[in-house]
Amino acid sequence: MKKIIIAPIVILIVLFNAALAQNANNHKEMSEKYYAQKIAFISNELSLTPEESTAFWPLYNEYNDQKDVLHTEMMKYRRSLNGTYESLSENEALEALLFYQEHITAVQALEISYQNKYLKVLPANKVLLLLKAEKDFRRQLLKRLGKRRGQY
Repeated sequence: MKKIIIAPIVILIVLFNAALAQNANNHKEMSEKYYAQKIAFISNELSLTPEESTAFWPLYNEYNDQKDVLHTEMMKYRRSLNGTYESLSENEALEALLFYQEHITAVQALEISYQNKYLKVLPANKVLLLLKAEKDFRRQLLKRLGKRRGQY
C-alpha cells in the first residue's frame, strides 16, 4: 500500500523539478535573447567606430552586470515582503521605503558613474544617443509585448 502512495508522489516531485529547471532555462534564454537584441539596436543607433566599439562595449557590459545585481537585490527584497504592504507595521513600511530609496540612489549613482566613463571613450553626443537608444529600445519592446498579448 505504501508503494502505491509513494510512487505517484515521487513522480510528481520529479516532474515538478523538471518543470522548474525548464522554466529557469527558458528565462535565461529569453534574457540572453533580449540582451542580444538590445546590443544590436544600440549598435545600429550609435554607429560606433571600431575604436569606439572596442572601448565602449566592455564598459557597457560591466555596467549592465552591476545594474543586474542591483535589480536582483531589489527583486529579492520585494519577494521577501510577499506583497503584504497593507499589513506592514509603520516601522516595517519605513524600512521598506528606506530600502527602496537607497536602491534608487544606487542605480542613479551607477548610471552617472558609467556616463562619465563613457565620456572618456565616446563623444558626448554618442553618450546622449545611447541614453535615447536605451529608452527607444524599451519602448519598442513594450510595444511588441503589448501587440503579442493583444493577439491572444
